[in-house]
Amino acid sequence: MPNLSIGPGDDVEAWCTRCRMNLNHRVIAVFRGAIQRVHCLTCGGDHKYYPPKYPRSAETERTVIRGSGKTVPEKATRSEKARKIAEKSPARAASEWNTVMKELPEGTDVRPYKVSESYRSGEFVTHPVFGTGRVLDIVGSERIQVIFRDGRKVLICNKH
Repeated sequence: MPNLSIGPGDDVEAWCTRCRMNLNHRVIAVFRGAIQRVHCLTCGGDHKYYPPKYPRSAETERTVIRGSGKTVPEKATRSEKARKIAEKSPARAASEWNTVMKELPEGTDVRPYKVSESYRSGEFVTHPVFGTGRVLDIVGSERIQVIFRDGRKVLICNKH
């Protein structure tokens, strides 16, 4: 995508291959008017230039690139699809948690979570911060995935 007005040292928005999102980058290399390499201003990684993946909304304002007099869109807002997913995530997590918690027999003592303990898949635990949850998966020898009201969390276990 040739853009003759952009040069090394200018800031652009690009898809970061490490962060997996549209972020501000600094142009490192341009060849024949096309951006070739960029430096992510968030994670510090250098990689090939990839244009932003999500379309911009019509309300996105324009801003001036530092010291160049060029205008570029301001940091893009989330795409509609990403916004809808983010809005549904807490509701989806709570719904999944409610479904899982229906399987907890009434009056059952829930085991308190401790880093030093080991756990089995399907076991119910209570965490001092996240509350009551259920072990969904054993992730390696020292981690478990647990569903809580706020969503899934990976917790450490078997640490002595």
